[in-house]
Order: sequence, then C-alpha cells, then structure tokens
Amino acid sequence: MKSTSGRLTVLFTTLFALLLGIFVASLYLWVRQSMDRALERDLAIQSTQFQERFLEELDEVHRGIHTDLAGELEGFLETAGAMAEIGDSSPVPFFRSSKFMPEAPGYRWRSARLSDARSGGEFRVSYGLREAPYREPLRQLAVYCAIFYPLTLLLAAVLGLLFTRRALSPVEELRRHAERISRMNLSERVPVSAELGELSNLARTFNEMLDRLEAAVDDLQHLAADAAHELRTPLANLRAEIETTVQKDRSTEEYEGVLVSVSEEVARMTRIVADLLTLAKMDLRQYALEKSRVPLRSLLEEARETWQAAAKVKGVEIGLEGDDVAVSGDPAALGRVFMNLVENAVKYNRSGGTVTLSLERAGAAARVRVADTGVGIDPLHLPKLFRRFYRADRARSRETGGSGLGLAIAKSFIDAHGGTITVASSQSTGTQFTVDLPTGPE
Repeated sequence: MKSTSGRLTVLFTTLFALLLGIFVASLYLWVRQSMDRALERDLAIQSTQFQERFLEELDEVHRGIHTDLAGELEGFLETAGAMAEIGDSSPVPFFRSSKFMPEAPGYRWRSARLSDARSGGEFRVSYGLREAPYREPLRQLAVYCAIFYPLTLLLAAVLGLLFTRRALSPVEELRRHAERISRMNLSERVPVSAELGELSNLARTFNEMLDRLEAAVDDLQHLAADAAHELRTPLANLRAEIETTVQKDRSTEEYEGVLVSVSEEVARMTRIVADLLTLAKMDLRQYALEKSRVPLRSLLEEARETWQAAAKVKGVEIGLEGDDVAVSGDPAALGRVFMNLVENAVKYNRSGGTVTLSLERAGAAARVRVADTGVGIDPLHLPKLFRRFYRADRARSRETGGSGLGLAIAKSFIDAHGGTITVASSQSTGTQFTVDLPTGPE
C-alpha cells in the first residue's frame, strides 16, 4: 500500500484490533472465572443444605413423623435444578434422584461423607449442580463479541481513515502548492498558517529552501549572462584586431603590437575561465584543501610585498600590524584570498591613501582586517558584493582588469575553511574587509 493515509489506517486498525482483542479476551477470562467461582460457591452451599435437609428428614422418618424421604429430597433437588445420590454400606444406593446419571455432562459434582447421630450410619453423598445457568453469560458474551468485534474494527478503520486524511490534509495542501512552483515562479511561497500546527515548521523550512533555490537559480542566470558578457568583450577585441590586421600588409613592429594585444586578451580570458573552473570545483566540493598549520602574518607579508610596487605608483602606503596567529588551513587558498583583498585595496584606493593589514586573535578564531582609505562602496552594493561577476563599478573594473570573480572565490575559500568574511564600507572613510578563521588544533 503506497498511500500514507492507508498505511496509517492499517497500522491504527491493527493496533486497535490488538488492544480490543486483549480487552475482550481479558473480559471473557474474568467473566469465566467469576462464573466458576459462583458455581463452586453455590455448589458448596447447596450441597451443605442438601446434606442438612437429608439428616433432618431422616430424623423425622426415625421419629415417625413422615415416611416420604425420597419425595422431600426430590422436591429440594427439583427446585435447585440438581441431582444427587446417597449411598451407605449396602450395594444399593440409599437414595438416588429420578434424573440421576453418574458423571452426567453439564454438571459440577461435589462429594461428602456424613454420619447419622441417631442410627450411627455412615453415608456418601454425591451432589451435582447444573452448569448451564452459569455458562449462559459466557455464551452470550461470546455471541456479543463475535457480532460487535468485526463491526467495531470496521468502524475504527473508517474513522481512522477519515481522521488520517484530515490530519494529512495540510500535507496534501503543501504538496499542491509545491507542485505549482516551478523555475518560472520560484518567488511563490507556501502559505504558513496556524492550521498547519506542527507542519508549520515544515512549511517554513520549505520556504527557506525555496529562498536558497531562488537565490541559486538567480545566481546561475546572472552567471551565464555575465560570463558570456565577460568573454564576449575580449573575443570582440580579438576579432576586431585580427580583421583589421589582415586587411593590409603591415610592418613587423605592427604585427608584434597586435600579437601583444592578442596575448593580453587571451590571458584575460584564461584568467576568467580558470576562476570559473575554481568556483565550479568549490561548488562541487572537488577542490581539495591541503591543510596544515599556517602562520597568517607570513601570508599577509607576502601579499604586501607583491602589491608594494603597484602601491608606490599610486602613492599608497601598505602597513601591517598585529602579532602572528596560526590557523589550520590551505596556505595556497588563504594566500589567494589575501592577495585579492590587498589588490582591491590598492586598486580602488585614493592617491596618497593607506592600506592597513591587521592581525589578531579573537577567541577561538584569527581575525584579519584589510582596510583602505579608498572611494568606498555604495551601501546598496554591499549585500551583492560576493556574487560572481558582480562589480560595484563595471567600467572601472574593466580598466583595472577585474572580472568580478575575485571576491566570490575568496568567500568560497573562507567558507571551505569554516570561517566568515564580511565587508563594511563608507564612501567617506573607505572599505574594510574582515576575515575570521578558526585556529583549529595546534
């Protein structure tokens, strides 16, 4: 059975049948034991009364009051619905009821011995009480259970199916809403209401998943468009230069200049493709981080030395402060992160500005700050700054050779190390990137 409501109904009905069966069996056993105890009690009482009646009648017979002993005892037995036999030392029974049958089925028997004080005789008394009046309640209970037990199970199954479907109706509603959501309307969300009860958490989780999915699809759409745009520009430049060059004969110096320009465009496309490949490997978790104990100060010093020459051209000073802190990480990946941050701080700085690299321990993490005194970033761009191919100033980025992938790669590397990277910026004071990395075990 594939239906969840059907499986739950079967489970509910099975459990109900088991519990009801235990209850019915317990009730039947309790009633049977009660009837057996009542039968034994009544048998003991009636047998004692019969013995007393026999001795009384026998005494009256000895005194000559009456002689119909058998008639008196038959009357007693007829009223009680029983049979009895009284024997003495002779082979012939002293008294036997008219319906007496030894070991008659449907009777419970009780035997006793008694003595007659007047005659000194010894008698054996066998008293049998009919069981039918005590078995009738059991039979009626069995008939009642045989009729109403299956009816009760059927009613339980129907009610269980109705209640299960009603309980699962919010799930079906969620399914219908989810079925209507496709790539064309990812902005639609599943309604969260109090009627969902415990399923409201499921609805909220589903909506959060849709938020992430919508963001991923949006990033993918922008990635395809931006990648095509970024590659189209150098390809168009290559085509234009090649077509212009082949239209007429040129000197060796002119051909060399064209080849240099072509080489620069090819290098630019190569960087874009390499960055895209790195991001794809990070997304697919195919980029293997070779972790070791990495002193962060040496990586910052390397980044400072690399961009020192470009900083001098703009009159920018790069400073490094703070004690060294080691983390568990991939030195190549972390070095690339700091290289990118320092590069941006130098490129987008004001002439005569400063870049400050600071390193400190913040609890169980190492904190690196890269702050500049540049032009700053508009607050509207900050939430999207780590998106692929996103650039706050597209024209200026092309002039500096950027593709808008550096910060996306930096964030992927920091996330892979279990750290965080944040940015704060003001167009009057500049921009500051903060990287927190767990120090990990020594």
